[in-house]
Amino acid sequence: MKLRAQGYHTSLGLVSNGLFWLVCVLSFMTAWLLVATWRHTRKRIRAQEALQGETISAERWKTACSTGMRALDLQGRISYVNAAFCQMTGWSEEELVGKLPPYPYWPEGDQSTYHDMLIDEMSGKVFPGGSRCGSSARTARCSRPALCLALIDGHGRQTGWMTSMTDITEPNRIREQLSASYERFTIVLEALDASVSVAPLGSAELLFANKLYRQWFGSQTVGHLQLVAQAGVLPSNSNANTSMDDEDGLMGLPSDEITTAVSGNAEIYIAELGKWLEVRSRYLNWVDGRLAQMVIATDITPRRQARSSPRARPRRPPP
Repeated sequence: MKLRAQGYHTSLGLVSNGLFWLVCVLSFMTAWLLVATWRHTRKRIRAQEALQGETISAERWKTACSTGMRALDLQGRISYVNAAFCQMTGWSEEELVGKLPPYPYWPEGDQSTYHDMLIDEMSGKVFPGGSRCGSSARTARCSRPALCLALIDGHGRQTGWMTSMTDITEPNRIREQLSASYERFTIVLEALDASVSVAPLGSAELLFANKLYRQWFGSQTVGHLQLVAQAGVLPSNSNANTSMDDEDGLMGLPSDEITTAVSGNAEIYIAELGKWLEVRSRYLNWVDGRLAQMVIATDITPRRQARSSPRARPRRPPP
């Protein structure tokens, strides 16, 4: 018996090679996906950390912000208030969030008025300078909505309104104090027995004039300029007779020395009034920063008449 063997080529090699390369490709893709997933995870972690930092910063900013912020939905329900808003109204966040008009911080007697104002604001009407919101019984503060913006989501749909409120209690108090000080100052100047006028250099504007000045010269700067010209208290470096439009009348004027200079006196006679006046002037910086000249004119007619009277002349001693 004889055993005879002969080999034949089959497709088993091709199949085995294809499976090998398929496993290699899948392994490579798996490794690439793992690397891509690792990179994506790192980016996501960094984004979450940045978002968390921004959220913490926003919360700190909202806590430290002195402007009250209030968010409303389309029905007027309060959905968000910050700490400044709660401090202004005297109500906590738990007491305000979810409330519909009338809100708890509205004064009881003016709820209908504020409700109409809220409807106008939500309908798109804008009030110049804002509208006064009032104060509740828990606090004596007064606030004013300064801005009302529509809240838009990512799909472009409006979800509500955001309003900002500013506490104007302290500015009102300062304004009242300034008004009272100005009123007292004006009363004192109006009661003086002297004419007081203030006008800026190089301008025909009359910044201030008391009652006696208005009685003598009216409400124009003609009297002020007349007193300045006759008393000879014009600035030495200014040219009153210049007619050049492109030349500054105050060019080269030493403002620092002028504002600290001691005023001098001059006695002049005003024929239109029939009075002798003692004129004193001083330079000062006005509230708007302009250099101005204040002129004070006092009636010295009785003193001049007494000086020129024969009785007032001293007698010569006997020889």
